[in-house]
Amino acid sequence: MFPVTLLFMWLMGLVSVAIVYGGGYYLWAWYTQEIECTWPLVLGVVFLAFALLGRFLLVPLLGKRPEHPEQEPRMERSRETHLLARPDGTELFIEMAGPENAPVLLMTHGWGMNATEWFYAKKHLTDSYRLVMWDLPGLGNSRGPKDRDWSIEKMARDLEAVLDFLEDRKVVLVGHSIGGMITLKFCELFPEHLQSRVVGLVLNHTTFTNPVKTARGGGFWRAIQGPVLKPICHLTLWTWPISWAMNFLSYLNGGLHLLNHLTQFGKSETRGQLEFASLYNVLASPAVSVRGMFGMMKYDAEEVLGKIPVPALVIAGQDDVVTVPEANHHIARHIPQSREVVLNPGGHLGLIEKHPFWLNEVKAFSRECFDASFRARSYSQKDLKAAHKPRGVTGS
Repeated sequence: MFPVTLLFMWLMGLVSVAIVYGGGYYLWAWYTQEIECTWPLVLGVVFLAFALLGRFLLVPLLGKRPEHPEQEPRMERSRETHLLARPDGTELFIEMAGPENAPVLLMTHGWGMNATEWFYAKKHLTDSYRLVMWDLPGLGNSRGPKDRDWSIEKMARDLEAVLDFLEDRKVVLVGHSIGGMITLKFCELFPEHLQSRVVGLVLNHTTFTNPVKTARGGGFWRAIQGPVLKPICHLTLWTWPISWAMNFLSYLNGGLHLLNHLTQFGKSETRGQLEFASLYNVLASPAVSVRGMFGMMKYDAEEVLGKIPVPALVIAGQDDVVTVPEANHHIARHIPQSREVVLNPGGHLGLIEKHPFWLNEVKAFSRECFDASFRARSYSQKDLKAAHKPRGVTGS
């Protein structure tokens, strides 16, 4: 969840409240005989039924029927978990999966989600890798800081604490969305860990600067960041229980599913993937989400890109409207040892939507990093134009 999507969630929430109010009004008008006919009863029942059950109507219209229903994502936790206390009162929830002595992938999820986002990784990478996944502060099973600091710098320091928790293990850092932003900020703050502890980066659907600037229509969003987006963030912070209730109504009537279909996917997601993504919007506290958005608006990692000495795999979604592919192209151009893959079709959750391709790329890249056989590759402008027809990705 980014600042731009918060505006649409508010609009969707207001529509959801209007549907409930309309249903209640028509039923009241029929009950009190303010309108002496039966159509208010019918309208009231239809409105309230849609308000509570609309998602069962919309999801089949938006998402594809899965070919393998057993592979639909679920919010499952690993059996091996740990709690890591931080000086600021944060308590980080860490889960691990895979052989204890296998190479380590240290994974940071997207904002508003939690470590259950890595469902497909846990199902298909744990035969070869040790996955270490953590919930960002205030999300999932992690407790937020007492000083209410949700800056990208603070969360990069949390990432370093998780790395220290692994003692001397070498890792590939995998970050999605804000997880990629945190990873880049980690590289800026802790360059001593690069090469010695961190042997590679996997940056998924992320950006190098304030994500308001790299959303589709960035010029418009930059213009309204001060007069519109920040006030909406403050309003959400002050009235977070109301915002949470509106999110729940939007989930019930399918509004969140429609919003995620339009903004998070490339229109090829399955019904289970759409439901999976939408449920996070209900679970995450709006107050925590907004504090993280304030941190994003102050984020910039432009200068560190050219100084990163380890290989990087940059994965973009051709249809991503939250962090447009050009932002990922920029990252790939400026990190010296980088390669880029563009998922097509694929949105901001392309790692879920096109998970077979994502898994293959991450597995192969990580193997190269740990085998120390990665061949440095920097994309020229010509290469990046060719990346619009990415290798290993189909339109199926």
